[in-house]
Amino acid sequence: MKFAATAAFFLAVLSVDAVVMRRRETPDEVKLSMEYREMDSFGNTALTPACSKVECGEYSCPEPFELKVDGTCCGYCWAPDHVVAADRHKVVEYNATGLVVEQCEDAPSTCKGPGANVVRCFKPSCRQGETAGCGGGRCCPLCQAR
Repeated sequence: MKFAATAAFFLAVLSVDAVVMRRRETPDEVKLSMEYREMDSFGNTALTPACSKVECGEYSCPEPFELKVDGTCCGYCWAPDHVVAADRHKVVEYNATGLVVEQCEDAPSTCKGPGANVVRCFKPSCRQGETAGCGGGRCCPLCQAR
């Protein structure tokens, strides 16, 4: 009985030592851990601010823009939408302009889609003496000399 208790004690000590030995870090791992730690031993942050090494050049904002520096490293030129109109693209109904044309008859299968990824062709604006035509394995008609 005494032998079994002694053997169990030694096995427990050996298993704890094996776990501790596996947790030891190499000097390189210790250096990396110190370099990228979040806090030092006093609880102060050890991380450098994101913009600490960013050098901003000199720039000015043309009227009516103004320089804003709200949480960015270098700032940016800004104006409200009612002062400078923003492009608010609106989706229009399919072929609302009437400029959509069919694909070429000999268009490769890659032009046909799958699903919603079908190539859309638009009426080309040809110069005088040119006409829209297909050929050469194209998806859409292009302007060609007559």
